[in-house]
Amino acid sequence: MSTAHGRVKAAEAHPSSVRAMQVSSRAPADFSMPTDATRRKKSRCPGERPDCSSCQRLGQVCEYAGDEEADYARKMEQRIEGIEGKIDALMACFSNQNQPLLPSPSTTFQPRQPYPEPIPEASVTPSTPRTVVQNAIQLFHTYCNFQPLPLFHHKSFLPNESRDQELVLAMKALGLRFKGNGIADPEIDRQIKDWTESSSRMVMTRVAEGSVELSTLQSLCILTLIDYTAGHTLKAGANIRLALYVLQNLRFGSAEFTNLEDERDERLLLRWSLHMLANLIGEPPATNLRPVYNGHGSANANEMGIVGCAIQLSEVWGLAQSYAAAAITPDAPPPWAPHSDYSRITFRHTEFESVTPLRYRLHETRLDELTGAELQRQRDFWGHCLFFQLIFHAVPCLLNHPLLLSARLRNFRLTMPQSFIQHSYEQITLHAGWILHFIDLLGNKGYEVSDPTLGQAVVIVATIYLQHSFVEDVFFREKAQSGYDRCLKFLKKMALRWPNIERQVDNLGRLRSSISAGDVQNSRQTWSVNVRLLRDILIAAPPKQTAADILGPGLAMECALQIDSTTPDPEFELIGSAGISGHKTVARELVTYYPPEQVLQPTPPDLSALLGEPGMAFTGSNTAFLQPQDYGRFIDNWLDLPT
Repeated sequence: MSTAHGRVKAAEAHPSSVRAMQVSSRAPADFSMPTDATRRKKSRCPGERPDCSSCQRLGQVCEYAGDEEADYARKMEQRIEGIEGKIDALMACFSNQNQPLLPSPSTTFQPRQPYPEPIPEASVTPSTPRTVVQNAIQLFHTYCNFQPLPLFHHKSFLPNESRDQELVLAMKALGLRFKGNGIADPEIDRQIKDWTESSSRMVMTRVAEGSVELSTLQSLCILTLIDYTAGHTLKAGANIRLALYVLQNLRFGSAEFTNLEDERDERLLLRWSLHMLANLIGEPPATNLRPVYNGHGSANANEMGIVGCAIQLSEVWGLAQSYAAAAITPDAPPPWAPHSDYSRITFRHTEFESVTPLRYRLHETRLDELTGAELQRQRDFWGHCLFFQLIFHAVPCLLNHPLLLSARLRNFRLTMPQSFIQHSYEQITLHAGWILHFIDLLGNKGYEVSDPTLGQAVVIVATIYLQHSFVEDVFFREKAQSGYDRCLKFLKKMALRWPNIERQVDNLGRLRSSISAGDVQNSRQTWSVNVRLLRDILIAAPPKQTAADILGPGLAMECALQIDSTTPDPEFELIGSAGISGHKTVARELVTYYPPEQVLQPTPPDLSALLGEPGMAFTGSNTAFLQPQDYGRFIDNWLDLPT
């Protein structure tokens, strides 16, 4: 019996229901065969068992209490079970806040939509405030991009989460350290580690599945910097080598970088970011930029931007780092030999200066005339300018560091040339003074330096000032002590952002505590110091157990990092000596830095035309020599003299 026929019989048995059917059947379609959806919508049958009260009251057959009702109930049960499962997962998430959440395998590498999506559970733990999550990418854009790695075009970069998830997590992990107290805050430090681990897992899954994209290589670049500054040097080296190997098999533009600050092609920016990063962490790529140094200048040298200058200087810095960490053989030539590593790096350093456009020199940038707010608004430009200035002065400080020079003179048995002693001492004094000048200048302007490489440059200078803090000359000693304290103050601020700088601050404190007074020889006080710790500071050596933490127990014992490559010279009286003058091959009675003053002083020449200030005189102790800031103006005016 059909459904329509059932309704007619019900109406004949109960006339009172006819009016109800007429009222509910105004539309002509209701007189035709109704659809299941229409009948369901008009039915009031609750499907009660064993008897339906509604149908019993209306005197009609219960039509929807069969298989359809059972199917509906089964679907409802499934929905309830799904909701209960989600609630259980959410409760488990809240009960396990200290462990990073992993992404669902089905959503790990889905292409992201052009509009921001809700943050997935893998990227943030429940205890992390959402404002922290949203600000992390903005902090990356402000303090990390172009400082020093030029990964993204600064002006067009959108600080949102519209990129692939592994890259978003890496950017957040690098940027979040610039919030508040940085890694000194346990919650921020924990979140940085969680994001770093999650991003690393996603990247390695990409590699294993054969789905490497541009964002994967960009993530590897950021993760390499994070791992290196955290002390995971083996992992950082593996990441950078993997990225460079993949890059070798891609066609990512030409080798020119005349104006990278305006470049929008992220493939080209990635190429030079990886090249620069490899130099900064001591893993130089197989090919360098040697063709730029052709000995006669370059036709497009003046067209090179500040980013290109910083990339070239990173190569010189990489050479200086290799110089500091190199094992010295017994037949190594003395530093002044033309084929020595000291001479070759000094040549590259001088050659780099010759191809640098004049507009990036200190006297042209007018850095001292700018306010802190002006520097902050253009951090992408001034970040590379500061890299150029501080690293340029840090290279001679590292090359002429007394400990590293003494290691190259262990087997030297002749008398050390007095001219070399004088040269090395003047180099570290001049360039360390310039770095200290920039520290004070930036501190007075309230500008926060965010590049960890600049922190290592200040660490090197701090060790020089610490050495000179124990000389006999009172004036010299007090100036050195003041310089060391100012370096330490600068480094303690950076230690809030970077674990490697935090480690170096601790090492400097241990180094100073290790200095102890020795015997008095020839009316001179001698000092002893932990030379091995000093060498570790100069090469930025991380704790060996941290550096090799990717090795299992079977390989950890075979790690080469457990073996020191060289032993510093124990006979070198480092502390309390000016420069290299404490070395055993130095004839002390010949060390005279300046000629003795004459009784009859000649009339000083009139150099006002050179200096451009007719009223400036050279009389008096405070103006006897040019100040550092006068050199650039002096040379410019000298070149402008009529011939």
